Amino acid sequence: MPETENNNVSMDLKSFESLVKKQDALLFYFTGEACTVCASLKPKLSELMISKFPKVEVHYLEISKSSMLCAQLRMLSVPGILFIMDGKEVFRSNGLISMKVLEAKIERPYSLFFENGKNK
Repeated sequence: MPETENNNVSMDLKSFESLVKKQDALLFYFTGEACTVCASLKPKLSELMISKFPKVEVHYLEISKSSMLCAQLRMLSVPGILFIMDGKEVFRSNGLISMKVLEAKIERPYSLFFENGKNK
């Protein structure tokens, strides 16, 4: 089972692609140092992922320290969320998102993949 949270502050494309190949489910949370919305959403996001989606590995990335990766992934505003399952992008969000909407976006693919699929 993957670790639930990784507080990476920076990442490059090679590391990103390596993670995507290794892990079944990943959520990347792009944040900015001065982003108060990012800071207030982070604990709520953490709680949601731990309680509802424990098999998703979460990475927190600081955009100023991962600017090249952000540009390559077209994650140009914060907070940004990129959800990947089985090597494919499932959902992305740039800007404010409610935890209820995020939960709904993750719930179906997560359930299909982990609860009903081969990766129980």
